[in-house]
Amino acid sequence: MKKYVPAVALLLAAALLALGVAQGQERLVMTKAIHVCLECIGVG
Repeated sequence: MKKYVPAVALLLAAALLALGVAQGQERLVMTKAIHVCLECIGVG
């Protein structure tokens, strides 16, 4: 049973990633990441 856990986790992660891309969430995540980085270095 334990040998299947990594494979199941990888498949679940891939499915959730595909779902997010299908909904157009990658742009939102990237925008938030840019804002956080800019705030962190004191620019934004």
